[in-house]
Amino acid sequence: MINSSTIQYLAIIWIAVAIIIFPILLRITAPYGRHSKQNWGPMIDNKLGWVLMELPSLLIFVLLVLLGSKQPSSPIWVLFGLWTIHYFNRSVIFPLRTKTKGKKMPILIMLSAVFFNLINAGLNGYWLGFIAPAYPENWMTDPRFILGGIIFIGGFIINQAADKKLIGLRKGGKMGYFIPRGGLFNYISCPNFFGEIIEWSGFALMAWNLPAFSFAVWTAANLIPRALDHHKWYKSCFKEEYPKSRKAVIPFLI
Repeated sequence: MINSSTIQYLAIIWIAVAIIIFPILLRITAPYGRHSKQNWGPMIDNKLGWVLMELPSLLIFVLLVLLGSKQPSSPIWVLFGLWTIHYFNRSVIFPLRTKTKGKKMPILIMLSAVFFNLINAGLNGYWLGFIAPAYPENWMTDPRFILGGIIFIGGFIINQAADKKLIGLRKGGKMGYFIPRGGLFNYISCPNFFGEIIEWSGFALMAWNLPAFSFAVWTAANLIPRALDHHKWYKSCFKEEYPKSRKAVIPFLI
């Protein structure tokens, strides 16, 4: 069994890797979705690739918590529920909703995402299932837990609303890309990413441990460069038509 110190050291190393990788991600555009390229090796169907790369986060976390040696308390069950809801949506519901028929992604990108998700789910699931000191029942009334829960739910709502807006742009069999408008899209190009960054920041506050914090750091390190790439693409594709006042991912800032 891996001890608490080892898991915490691994989480610190994982945070350091995120900080090191972040400037590299700012320079490299991951070739999937609207940025897809053929020169990154063999390709896989976009929907299938999405399921395969997101499902490990759901399965590994769930198994580690349920099979762990720790008896989950109510706060852990809440954390378990929030993670499960998010990743069931990302790995099952979201791919079924998307209209990406015929689109592909590089297998290399899918495998890198699987690696990323295995580490994040492994650190968090193992911590809650085997390592974490018992969260007392009164942790449910701790300001960090309550505020973190509100932040998580707010981020989830933002993420879901943005996904619905983006998917709705292709209603009626429309193909191609369009400028999303309304709600937070009036201020940023990627409110879906903004919502997810908020979600895991809230989760880290609720859980109050290094593995959860490492995931929040990695979420920002991964999604901010992706949002900047999307923002640049929108401005290049739609040129003068694209709203000049929009930022990429954080209203009025980035």
